[in-house]
Amino acid sequence: MIHSMSGGVLSEWGSYTFVKVVFDGSETPYWYVSDFDVDRGDRVSAPFGAGGLGKTATVVKVEHNVSGQVAPVPLKRVKKLLAKL
Repeated sequence: MIHSMSGGVLSEWGSYTFVKVVFDGSETPYWYVSDFDVDRGDRVSAPFGAGGLGKTATVVKVEHNVSGQVAPVPLKRVKKLLAKL
């Protein structure tokens, strides 16, 4: 039975790499998904703001092989990293 709070839709079962970054000049962390290999301390370009322009950030945490069922943020809202610098 699907719980009514889920809206009748279950999350995807795929495996993802979730990356927490902190943008230059900020202390607030943000979650992203990465299609390429990154490690803690790497510098990356990530979309930021309504325009989605790339902004430089530092990787502070990486979680590999995360199922869509237990993602730290909803898959529908998370954005992908643009590049490793």
